[in-house]
Amino acid sequence: MASPAVDRRVQERSLATRAALLDAAIECLVDRGYAATTTIETARRAGVSRGAQLHHFPTKARLLATAVEHLFDRRRSEFLEAFAAIDPRTDRLDAAVDLLWSMFQGPVFVAWTELWVAARTDPELAATMITVERRFSV
Repeated sequence: MASPAVDRRVQERSLATRAALLDAAIECLVDRGYAATTTIETARRAGVSRGAQLHHFPTKARLLATAVEHLFDRRRSEFLEAFAAIDPRTDRLDAAVDLLWSMFQGPVFVAWTELWVAARTDPELAATMITVERRFSV
């Protein structure tokens, strides 16, 4: 039986591999678009083996949807923190609209748009995207 310290190191390595794959997937999606984004290229950019990539994300749809979900979770947290930090003397509605507008710009939005366009003809991706979208629509 492995020691708790060894188990913790394995878990940390696994989380680091997963994070590297998610970051590489978004980077590849933004740089190359959905059609040219491959799991092989994502693994190469992440610096991990194809086996490690398949262990964490068995399909391209799961990899890309999880990557965007990960970034949207981060962006949502950033939005809530930024909104909470708004000076109470400021017009909070204007500030909230400005913050929200910023969420519809940049690489995360590009990646999200790429995935929705691709989901039109990819049933697996569409199902995954609908599940992710519902989390952000509630």
